[in-house]
Amino acid sequence: MIGDRRTRRAHAPLLALEYFLDAERARSGASAVGIYLDDEVLATSAVDQRCSRALGDSMSGSDAGVRDVYVLPLRVGEHSLRVASLDRRVRSVRAVERTVRRILEVPAP
Repeated sequence: MIGDRRTRRAHAPLLALEYFLDAERARSGASAVGIYLDDEVLATSAVDQRCSRALGDSMSGSDAGVRDVYVLPLRVGEHSLRVASLDRRVRSVRAVERTVRRILEVPAP
């Protein structure tokens, strides 16, 4: 039997996304990770408010470019999302894509 690696569970999709981003941020060592739909934040995880603000400023184009931000375009169903991480990349782009699709219950293409 395969063990479940999740330490927290959520039945609400946005809360599940936040839990996933918490885990992904911890695995990758990023200061913040967020999922954006257009200019709106769907879910985010950050080590502190400054990192959260820095990621938000970078995504809105109002930052001074002091920190590295990595952005991954992600197509989920009919939506074009962006996964952004501050200071480090997420470990596996495909794993992030699969997990976001599963949480949002969108079948793979």
